[in-house]
Amino acid sequence: MRSLLIVTAIGGAIVLLASPAAAQRRVAQVPAEGMWGVGGSIGAAGPSDASLQNGFDFAGNIEKYLTQRFSLRGQLGVTSWDIQGRGFGGSITPFFADANAVYNWEGGFVHPYVTGGVGLYHYNASETGTQDRSDTKPGLNFGGGAELFFNRRTTMTGEITYHKVGAFESPLTTFQDGSFWRFGIGVKRYF
Repeated sequence: MRSLLIVTAIGGAIVLLASPAAAQRRVAQVPAEGMWGVGGSIGAAGPSDASLQNGFDFAGNIEKYLTQRFSLRGQLGVTSWDIQGRGFGGSITPFFADANAVYNWEGGFVHPYVTGGVGLYHYNASETGTQDRSDTKPGLNFGGGAELFFNRRTTMTGEITYHKVGAFESPLTTFQDGSFWRFGIGVKRYF
């Protein structure tokens, strides 16, 4: 009888200890090391230069997870700003390509994160009565956001970032500050 109790206790302990490991194998954590994330967002961009109006913004991301919490992200985006108060009309269309590091925290169905990196910012100026002109500048960006999980592989994202860029040229003037704030809401899918 005593040996039956010992065998039962040992068997029960093995089952209790093995169950979490078996469950983890069946239901993998998301994100996990080696996974990819692909997403897109729409939002608004507010330029620092007072003579440029806020505009709509579109961006797409691809992200590679090096660990469960750390990833590298590439982001392409475009926005458009109208020129005001300069004595001429027109628009500035910035296109940006950023490479960022991203760190996220586990929060159940909400994963907050911070991000920062470098980028190239291509400004296309289309001003009244002139030939269009483009100028490309390097820049930095940083910010944060959160992912809300709909299911194990699909999230809704919200992010705010600041893009620090210097002066850029247009056909009629020099804009002293190409920096802008970006707020985007989107969707992301894990693979």
